[in-house]
Order: sequence, then structure tokens, then C-alpha cells
Amino acid sequence: MKKSILLLAILAFTYNCAFADEAKAAPAGGQEKTLTRAEVIEKLSATDFFRKKIGDLLNWSVGYDITKINRTNLAPTLSWIKADPDKSPPDDRTVVTLTAKVSDPSGLDNIKGVRADLSSIDRLPNTMLVDTGLWGDTKANDGVYTLQTTVGSGVSSGGKEIPVAVANRSGWVAINRANIEVQSNPVISEGNANPQSLRADGAAEVLLSVKVENPGRQEDLKEVTIDLTSIGLENDVRMWDDGTHGDIKAGDRTFSVSVVPKEGTGSGTKKLKVSASNLFGGSSEGEISLVVQ
Repeated sequence: MKKSILLLAILAFTYNCAFADEAKAAPAGGQEKTLTRAEVIEKLSATDFFRKKIGDLLNWSVGYDITKINRTNLAPTLSWIKADPDKSPPDDRTVVTLTAKVSDPSGLDNIKGVRADLSSIDRLPNTMLVDTGLWGDTKANDGVYTLQTTVGSGVSSGGKEIPVAVANRSGWVAINRANIEVQSNPVISEGNANPQSLRADGAAEVLLSVKVENPGRQEDLKEVTIDLTSIGLENDVRMWDDGTHGDIKAGDRTFSVSVVPKEGTGSGTKKLKVSASNLFGGSSEGEISLVVQ
């Protein structure tokens, strides 16, 4: 009996708050309308407030948002997600490893599944990530789910978004997104001459170097060359990232070559063109400036 009285009091109070404007609009001196409990509940359920709360809870663009229901511990969590490498060519062969860190209020045993939508890179829209220690996953049952894939050859260059969803056995869902940059061409940067200026006396040596990063695997970079004809030497001279030919450190993606400009080279600023190409047909050009006195 006490519970029924308390419930009716709460409903009456909520009704008065939610429909104050309606009450104020009633004719003065008119007979006040009496609502049944069922009518009060019906009105409350139809308000914009409750419709918004339900919409916030069942938001399919972001999954179940537990912040809209006072942080009740119901939904799983995707704390981070990443693609490695985060730049890949559309070559159908470079392996991209997608990993996602997952947790659940009831423990990992409550995770029903983790899936990724790979349609943006021309792969299946509902692909499973695993936490089994297989198929690229490094350790089983650690809450890090893994998927290995490639980028389709017909995918255009640019940033691509990969949505990942985790569902638990209670029916709750969380969604996060990874980003991958699809590109074919190597990136040339940090062109440098050491020293930056020298005399063309046939004795002065200069170390020429550039940073070259290949999308996907660095080992798929075919070659890096430099045109030295403006300082009296050959075209398409190879640059190295193996600790030889003046290169300081192998495997640091800095390609170098040490040369001596030909004696009698005319003075001025020389723009030495650098070219890089990879195994899947991508190529780029850059330059190194050298001042000859």
C-alpha cells in the first residue's frame, strides 16, 4: 500500500513539472481535469524528454551510449583501435593489421564478438576480429582483438575510416573507428647537403641525404636515385640506406650518397633532383640544394 501511494506521488509530481505550462493555460475557474494513473504514464511516455532519452540510448551511429543513462555498467568498451601500418598502398598484398582493445563490465567472457566494416578499403563489411593468438593476434584472451587485411587495388587514394563494433552477450554495443591513409607514392623529405656549400676544386666531398618513407612496407621501396649532372657527375646515381656509401645508419629511412663535385663546376645553387620508386608502381620526386662557390 505504501509503495502504491509513493508511486502515485512520484507520478503526480512528475506530471505537475512536465505539464506546468498546460495547467497554466487552463481556463480560470474551470473544473480541473483529473487524470488516471494510466493517462499520466501515457503522457509522460509521449513527451519529447522521454523520446530524447530513448533516442540517446538507442543511438545506432555510436552504439549504446551509457553516459545517457547515468553511467550504468552495461556496455562494452573499445578503448583504442589502430591500423598498422597506418599508410598502405592499394596493392592487394600489403598486410594491414587492425587491433582493438576491448573490455566489458562483466569481464571478457561476456564479449560476444568484435567486427569491422572494411568496405571503405574494398573488403567485406562484416569481418571478425579475433583474440585467439592466431591470424596475426599476438596473445590469446588479453582483450586485444586482431584482424589482418589488405587494401583493394581499386581503392582511391586518401583517408579511409574503418568502423569497429563490439557486442556483449547482454545485447549492448560499442563502436569506435580506425583511420588508414591509402597512398601509392613514396614521400621524400628532409633533403640535405653536408656541407651546404663547397668549392668545385675536385677535392671537396659532400654528403647528400633525403628521408624517404614508403606507404606500407619499407622493403617494398625499389630504389632512390639522384641526378648529379649539374655538378659534373652522372644521372640516376643510387642512394643508400645500408650504412655504406656515406650513409650513417642502416635502416633509418634516410638515404645517402657521398660524392665529390667535378672540378670546374660552375658556381651557384644547384638543385639536385631525387627520385624514389616502389614495387607497386608508385614514384615521387624531391630535391637537394647545394651551393657551389
